[in-house]
Amino acid sequence: MGGCGQASEPRPIDPGPVRPSNVELARFLPVLADYPGPSWDVTLTAGASDWIPGPYIGPNTTVEPSGCADIPFQRSDLVAASSAGVVQNGIAGNAGEAAVRIMRDRLGTDLIADSVAWAERCHQYRETYSGATPGDPSMGSPTAVSVLPPRNLEGVEVTRIHLTDNRDHRDQGEGTRESVISLARVRGVVVVGYRHDRAGEADAILATTIRRLSSDRPASRPLSDKADASALTTRTDKDLEQLLPSIVDTPAGWTVLQSSPIVPYSTEDGESATGCSRLPFADEVGNRSDSHRNFRKIASVSMSRKAGKDTYSTDTVTLGLEHSGSSVIDETIKWANQCHFASVPAPQLDGINITSFHIPGDRTGTNGRTVSLLRVRGLLVIAEPAFSQQDTQLMRQSVENLRHAKFETRATGPDSMPIPSEPTAPAPGDVKFPQPTADATVKLARVAQGALVDPGPFHVGGYLPEDSPTASSPDYLHFRSPTGAIMCTWRKYILVCDVPRGTYPRTPKPVDLLGNWQDSVTTFGFESLQNGIVAPDPVVYAVSNVLAYGSTIRLTDDTECRMDTGGLTCVEYGKDIGFHLSRTDLTPLAATSALINDTRPQPH
Repeated sequence: MGGCGQASEPRPIDPGPVRPSNVELARFLPVLADYPGPSWDVTLTAGASDWIPGPYIGPNTTVEPSGCADIPFQRSDLVAASSAGVVQNGIAGNAGEAAVRIMRDRLGTDLIADSVAWAERCHQYRETYSGATPGDPSMGSPTAVSVLPPRNLEGVEVTRIHLTDNRDHRDQGEGTRESVISLARVRGVVVVGYRHDRAGEADAILATTIRRLSSDRPASRPLSDKADASALTTRTDKDLEQLLPSIVDTPAGWTVLQSSPIVPYSTEDGESATGCSRLPFADEVGNRSDSHRNFRKIASVSMSRKAGKDTYSTDTVTLGLEHSGSSVIDETIKWANQCHFASVPAPQLDGINITSFHIPGDRTGTNGRTVSLLRVRGLLVIAEPAFSQQDTQLMRQSVENLRHAKFETRATGPDSMPIPSEPTAPAPGDVKFPQPTADATVKLARVAQGALVDPGPFHVGGYLPEDSPTASSPDYLHFRSPTGAIMCTWRKYILVCDVPRGTYPRTPKPVDLLGNWQDSVTTFGFESLQNGIVAPDPVVYAVSNVLAYGSTIRLTDDTECRMDTGGLTCVEYGKDIGFHLSRTDLTPLAATSALINDTRPQPH
């Protein structure tokens, strides 16, 4: 991006005849039912939030250039309402984020123009953290910022800002280091989207929010004025997620968390407790509360607020579908009686019997807990704490929504327990490695004979053609051929190369594939080679240093690439495979014998 940009004149802002409240704006937010796919934790707030998805700069962090710590689209006092989704991935952390928030402009300013001006001025900002103890060196963490070309979504222009977090130990979920902020003005407010790895899902919820605001049609629920007793057991999980209480049902100062269960890794996940330690209604060890239980969890909703310095008050309701012939309520009653757990007095709720128990704490100091169970229209409802001890109307509201649910669409459920299957179909553009040959062995072995380069200059790159080169992290490398025909970026585990003017056969976009298909991009890693990739934005840095002919660059201990006049050859020594790439060919290579790893000292 080269230099500092000038802030544009603030565009006129139409506040509308009446300034909507935070709760009124929250009605337009996407909820769990709007997020595509399973395994989402969606946090909903109305008003300023303690946590905003996107770049975070601590209050005691030194940032250069001066003033870059104030990120316009991260100003919490301007947030009217927010919906922040995280895909849970068990012990591996999260598997991506997609969020939307509705923000207001400060009086006389334009939040979008201010955000673009910040991105241009702070195209590489650096955070400096002091050492943990006296004498420890400070740690600097640069972040590269680029302004992407605008796009149109639901008839509205969307400004996009791309960030690459270049720290060694980043405060970011697993996955790529890139994230994107999207900003759109709709009816006097600014809709801000955030994504990390979840491009399709983020686009979907951003489009939903823009569409609702543009048409002035808040999210609706399939509810009737009259209560119904017919079973809901044939509805899909997404149908039933629409019935969860949301932020608009919450007392001021409370936060709502709507969750769908994680997809299990295997049937072996879960606890091994028996007897009184084994709760019939919850597995407290596994990634799913329904692991090895006689029901399938559909979704849960919690309302929470800070009750003290380090304590929170939380009410939770879980919806489940019991297995055929099973009764979790009867099983819990029998278990509680055998274990001498006291019942908790519980009045009927709308004429429905409630079973409630107090489960004492243990000798390790674990506090006791209370729980209520009931059945509404064939669905199991589990509430903690018990109905009579909840601080909110969460359980009452949940039951009310279930009793008054009325769907106009045909029932296509219920869903089954999601179990991941082994991938059998090859990825789009998958290139099979051929039988090993002597010629391929010679070509791969030559990589270790090239002049090994100092990787330092190749940690520098620019994401877009107009970007100034910036230093990235040790696990990112960027290089290009002397002619510029081949451009590559190494992303810690995967090599991604782009040959825009290549004449070798390209993989056509599969007819059933959604997203932006980039047929000029090749990926190599994890014992696979792909010709083509789905990605919403560029995946190879446009600005990088030249890898001279006859030179070899080490990507990891067992992966290297050599540049020659005839093209690029890359090898993974431990797997005895690699490939050759040029304008005219993409050739997979396999060695007939074990390749000798390149153990030469790396220049510095």
